[in-house]
Amino acid sequence: MQIEKKKILVPQLRFQEFKDEWEKKTLSELAKKITDGTHDTPKPTKEGVPFLTAIHIKDGFVDYNNCYYLDQEVHNSIYKRCNPEKDDLLIVNIGAGTATCAINSVDYEFSLKNVALVKPKKEILNGKFLAQIQRKKSSKIFNQLTSGGAQPFLSLKEIGRLNISFPTLPEQQKIASFLSVVDEKIQQLSRKKELLEQYKKGVMQQLFLGKLRFKDENGKDYPDWEEKTFGDIFSFYTTNSLSREKLNYENGTVRNIHYGDIHTKFKTLFNLKNELVPFINSDFDVSKIKSECYCQEGDLVIADASEDYADIGKSIEIINLQNEKVIAGLHTFLARPNKTKMFIGFSGYILRSTNFRKQIMTIAQGSKVLSISTGRISMVKMKIPCVQEQQKIAVFLSSIDDKIESVNQQLVQTQIFKKGLLQKMFV
Repeated sequence: MQIEKKKILVPQLRFQEFKDEWEKKTLSELAKKITDGTHDTPKPTKEGVPFLTAIHIKDGFVDYNNCYYLDQEVHNSIYKRCNPEKDDLLIVNIGAGTATCAINSVDYEFSLKNVALVKPKKEILNGKFLAQIQRKKSSKIFNQLTSGGAQPFLSLKEIGRLNISFPTLPEQQKIASFLSVVDEKIQQLSRKKELLEQYKKGVMQQLFLGKLRFKDENGKDYPDWEEKTFGDIFSFYTTNSLSREKLNYENGTVRNIHYGDIHTKFKTLFNLKNELVPFINSDFDVSKIKSECYCQEGDLVIADASEDYADIGKSIEIINLQNEKVIAGLHTFLARPNKTKMFIGFSGYILRSTNFRKQIMTIAQGSKVLSISTGRISMVKMKIPCVQEQQKIAVFLSSIDDKIESVNQQLVQTQIFKKGLLQKMFV
């Protein structure tokens, strides 16, 4: 009989001073206590003991912004059993995925809802190290262990059954400290991106309310903005109704902009060089497409259907087609401006302005699925500056977008780097 060799528990990537094999135990064996907070929603107060829910537990930190509060007596009588302490572990145990964090500091008590609390045996298990393991496992936890349907729930018993591979405490501490530096970088980049997005939003409000104006090269004011309807500036052209099944990402001669991609991934200013756009399948006769129905630079492609108000009428402006043939697809409008009145790169921003979005929401019709019509959108009012001021606005806003994208790329690369570390530094 062949005896199966025992798998040696050592990570692929390791600090060189550590050589010992890792151990493996269940979390219940490594924890003094595994409990959770309430599943009810107690009456909040303006001040008192912070009451944290799943939305306040992020990967790597607790977000105390906009949290609720409980009366001290209510907390003492019902929720004090959670008693979180420094380096305990918090795990979101309800929803479509998990977030985890080790508590860095506890300046005061707090109560929990839909959050599990794990108190590790600190003589053998470091809380911050455990948090990193949980982040590595989080995508698998809900696939393998959760019960429930649309709102899966991870029970305390299931959390306790999780297998944890761990090294000596000094190695745990070094791994946790190293990864905490990477986490801090991710948080800094996330915050920087958030601040840039907030800045852009504020600037756009000021610009399109006419409270922030540019001047010409001689320092003089540009003419007052003119009020027009969308139909005064734009003409509509035929789009197609090809479903996803009629598209592919491998080959073809004509690309197709699907409304779902406008909702989920395409940027305001659409540059084909930077976007992944599918081709129309070869069994579709593209000779039937009229030449004027191909997209042109400066055109708007507008999603005419959505399940919510946030995305109804969402649009992109095409600024670069790379000399390729592109058409607007299912559930879209193709709107072409009078190019003597609109600077390429400006239309995309004015359609994202607060005033325009409010009007789109007003004209949207439907219950389960919202829709807009060309007739209704043609009546939407817009205040338009002269082309020269449009150009300055477009250049200014696109420069902010470039900064946001640069930070986002740094963030993505750091997250990929962190993911690689989690794969290689743990067993």
